[in-house]
Amino acid sequence: MPLPIGHALAGLACAQVRPGFFFRSRWQDVFFFVFLANLPDADFLPGIILGQPNLYHHGIFHSMGAALAIAAAGGWFFYLKKQHFWSRAAAIFLVFSSHLLLDFFAWDFVAPYGMPLLWPFTNRYFIAAHPVFINIVRSGRSDDFFTSLFNGHNLTAAGREFIILGGTLLAVMTVRHLLKKEVH
Repeated sequence: MPLPIGHALAGLACAQVRPGFFFRSRWQDVFFFVFLANLPDADFLPGIILGQPNLYHHGIFHSMGAALAIAAAGGWFFYLKKQHFWSRAAAIFLVFSSHLLLDFFAWDFVAPYGMPLLWPFTNRYFIAAHPVFINIVRSGRSDDFFTSLFNGHNLTAAGREFIILGGTLLAVMTVRHLLKKEVH
């Protein structure tokens, strides 16, 4: 599973597709995209509170069912703000799902391997046969969970994420700039 920096870069790439899509303020919009791209990892929070951070990680919050539920709730929120339900819900679904896509292509050495991607239709766990992203080494205890993230292995993983997803962000920004030039 990529680190929050990798998911944030994916969120930033999504935000470049249509700036100002959710909010008038570009910064609010960017923050919202980054938040959505990292949201599935909120499943760490109940485990941290219970002293076992990994207890619920890669559970149902890492599924299409959760993506649909979050998209419906977000679409409804923006509908109440006089925005189009379907376009907002679709965008939220896609950005939330970017997290699932990246995690799908990550090494996972902790059983159950992968994530319940198609929950609630099946409880089966899915993971790519050929991962792209390096696994993240972290403690299973809350008292040293955050400090355990700072190690050489995870630095290497962050570097790989930065190259792949930073490159993706740069490509999206370049295409957007070129398309903008053609219009004017």
